[in-house]
Amino acid sequence: MKFIPVFLILLIIVACKDQPAHPANEPETIGVDSSKLAADTGGTFLPIQDLIREDIRHVDSFAGGILRKSTINGKMDSAFIKPKAFHQAAAAFLIPELEADTFRHSFTESSFMDESVDQIQFIYTPKNAAQSLRNVVAYITRTPNGDQISRFYYERSYRAGDTAIDQKFTWKTHQYCYIITVKQPATGPAITLVDKYIWDPEQFGQ
Repeated sequence: MKFIPVFLILLIIVACKDQPAHPANEPETIGVDSSKLAADTGGTFLPIQDLIREDIRHVDSFAGGILRKSTINGKMDSAFIKPKAFHQAAAAFLIPELEADTFRHSFTESSFMDESVDQIQFIYTPKNAAQSLRNVVAYITRTPNGDQISRFYYERSYRAGDTAIDQKFTWKTHQYCYIITVKQPATGPAITLVDKYIWDPEQFGQ
């Protein structure tokens, strides 16, 4: 498995080692016990937007094919797409609140070391609880070649007219990304959509 190197976190790894372990969570159901978070790190703030853009460039350079899997209320369809369509889909991950200056101003950063899976998690919490973007997490996996970013996860809630929209974003570096969207209109049942884009051939069957 390949990852994006993260050299800028090396100076704080030692501090993270002292944090208590935390059970591994699936990306759709991340829960953080605030009692287990480290003190605010004072401003490391990983450049999430830039790292996602870097992975998009990796897809442009190395992907032999990009498979889209779409599911609407449990019914799935799949097809290979062109790079242009992938870029349009990936743009949904580049949320304005993640731009460096806005991100640093609007969020606080904490971290802990999950020794059970040898992984560091950086958790970004909005200062304003009413903000649409929340639960931003960057996963750093420790490998023989160094500490590597393996995954990003975040959630977003907003309204479009009379419809409430909740989204969960997962970006697995060098492998795939997906968005789970739940639309709840004022009347009628909710609609659940899952859009997954895979560029690692080993993941096509997942």
